[in-house]
Amino acid sequence: MATAIILPKLDEAMVTGKITKWLKKEGDRVEKGEGIVEIETEKVTFEVEAEASGILGKVMAQEGDEVTVGTTIAFILEPGEEAPEVPEPAIAARAKAPAEAPAPAREAPVLPAAPGKDREFKASPVARKIAQEHNIDLNTLEGTGPGGRIVREDVLRAAAERTAAPPEAKEPGLAKEELAPLSSMRKVIARRMTESFQAPHFYLTIEVDTQEFGSTRESLLPAIEQETGIRLTVTDLLIKIVAKALEDNPAMNCTYIDGSVRLFRRIDIGLVTAVEDGLLVPVIRQANKKSLAEITRARAELTRRARAGKLGMVEMRNSTFTISNLGMFGIDQFGAILQPPEAAILAVGRIADRAVARHGKVVARPMMTLTLSIDHRVLDGVIGARFLQSLRNYIENPVSFLYNTAASPQSEK
Repeated sequence: MATAIILPKLDEAMVTGKITKWLKKEGDRVEKGEGIVEIETEKVTFEVEAEASGILGKVMAQEGDEVTVGTTIAFILEPGEEAPEVPEPAIAARAKAPAEAPAPAREAPVLPAAPGKDREFKASPVARKIAQEHNIDLNTLEGTGPGGRIVREDVLRAAAERTAAPPEAKEPGLAKEELAPLSSMRKVIARRMTESFQAPHFYLTIEVDTQEFGSTRESLLPAIEQETGIRLTVTDLLIKIVAKALEDNPAMNCTYIDGSVRLFRRIDIGLVTAVEDGLLVPVIRQANKKSLAEITRARAELTRRARAGKLGMVEMRNSTFTISNLGMFGIDQFGAILQPPEAAILAVGRIADRAVARHGKVVARPMMTLTLSIDHRVLDGVIGARFLQSLRNYIENPVSFLYNTAASPQSEK
């Protein structure tokens, strides 16, 4: 019995999916559970698996087609079975190789006479004949023959100038411009960032001393790596500290919804992650209840799957607060745009030695800049400042807090 391969709907917002690659060709044998086709949505690329074993048949959507969800794109058939007749899938957009259009035939227009130039002119019979053949008005030409006579060369020169292709405008150092369509991911980033920036943002920035933070991380590295097999990162520590600061300042953990403010009881932290064609934001669930080892393990797995295009939509939805860290790229400070529908996002710069005053002396200390972006519809400067004070306290005095939460519950037993 024929089994239809249907484009699934991964979330409520999904309307179409793009066929990026058929992993099997029509006529190939497929086994149940085997990947058949890769589909790209606004945020992820996923594989559609075979729901039955058989022969792939009647492939109705090509690579590059954008197909409406819920439609049949192919069938899995028994050997010798004919595919049933079904409507062609709804193709929202179809990628086509650009066809080379034939060059349009040149139709030489009649050149008008020069304004106010109604004159007697002399032209050789040969010149008159060539002008007629090329549809050239002799009134527009200046003769170079004796007495201003228009000769054969004058007409041929005018014909050559008219039919010559216009030269390309060239400027030193400028290459030809290229117009490329946005990917599905970039389209959704553009749309969501435009929506986000309509919210009234404001920014609070502090510098924090990371001397103790760095020392504590170094001392925790062996234990975390032994338990998880993964290296503890600055971001892992920040996720834990941000979660604790949100517990201390619950008003920060909120969103604006239709004239109201929703306070979240859960603390689910999104982490902005760079992928090949844009950004994804996987979510660390209940970060305040996880140990450092659990956060490290979750962060590493989510990041790996994000860069492999294997994240599910559920793993990128419903965060309550987001961290964007560009410190590893040498960025000192930046302001991040809110991740809708959240009311705040923390931008993290690099740790670098700076000259600071300590006990009346100028000394070099490792400093990090944190910038908090806030939705002013639901949060004010004082709330944000108190949150940043909590962050500074935990970053500059991390020992007791981080050591008590480093191990996983399993390792404590």
